[in-house]
Amino acid sequence: MASSSPVKSIVTKGAENGILLVVHGGAGSRGKHSTPERQAQVEKDLQRALDAGYAKLEAGASAEDAVVAAIHVMEDATEFNAGHGAALTSDGIAQMDACLMGGDGEVGAVAGVHTVKNPIDAARAVKEQTKHVLFADPQDKELKDWGVETRDPSYFITEQRKQSLIEAQTNGDEWEKHGTIGAVARDEKGHLAAATSTGGITNQMHGRVGDTPLPGCGTYANDETVAVSGTGIGEAFMRTVACHQVSDRVKFAGQTPLESASATLDDIDAHRGDGGLIVLPAKGEGVIAYNSEMMNCGYKSPTASYVQG
Repeated sequence: MASSSPVKSIVTKGAENGILLVVHGGAGSRGKHSTPERQAQVEKDLQRALDAGYAKLEAGASAEDAVVAAIHVMEDATEFNAGHGAALTSDGIAQMDACLMGGDGEVGAVAGVHTVKNPIDAARAVKEQTKHVLFADPQDKELKDWGVETRDPSYFITEQRKQSLIEAQTNGDEWEKHGTIGAVARDEKGHLAAATSTGGITNQMHGRVGDTPLPGCGTYANDETVAVSGTGIGEAFMRTVACHQVSDRVKFAGQTPLESASATLDDIDAHRGDGGLIVLPAKGEGVIAYNSEMMNCGYKSPTASYVQG
């Protein structure tokens, strides 16, 4: 049973309209292996992700380009549970999921990839080069045809994640409650996009798929309402269709992004989960909300920048 706390929130500053980027690097508890040095590295990598994505927005690029650029940085950083440094399954491999969705409703996702250097690139390829939405473990030929860069499965395995797996298998399973990464952006045209990438849960059963690649659960974008990316206990996000719920609350209940995120997190709590959401509306300030102990997150606007590790 997840142990949640009251919803905590951060509202972005400096961009009621116009370009804005919000990112997260996971939510949960710090864990016994957290150190000031590792926390500082997380903050550094979050800032690098913000800088990379925001540079795209400043140059007039699309919201999709911005979130993918931000995700690239975090997928390549070992402190996050995505890409290089992803959590390991019960059989000791990285099995990764990712999703990219634009506010026009176009979406692509992959589940269970184990050789893709940046899983978000495979999700984008599904979105832009196929007529489908979700691929489970696409073949090497498909990845090559899409122009997606691959690595040997050993590339993704770090000593830190190997130790986490040993501890989980020795001392009993524990939810991997931090590390999933996400980004939401609004470009100069007012177009929204959301992206999420994850390695799942340490010691998860082979073939398990979480909320990240499921549109509406861990990732969602709608130009008329909000772009949302979530992190936390995926099963609860799936049971509540969390990210789509945020959008529906804005659209049909007239709630603010903060009200909708808070109510959705309460629903996640009622379904034995906790975690966090980043929410960016078509107009207005963005919101970071979480009911876990902590959340790695940040945002960048024309006049403000903030990082929390």
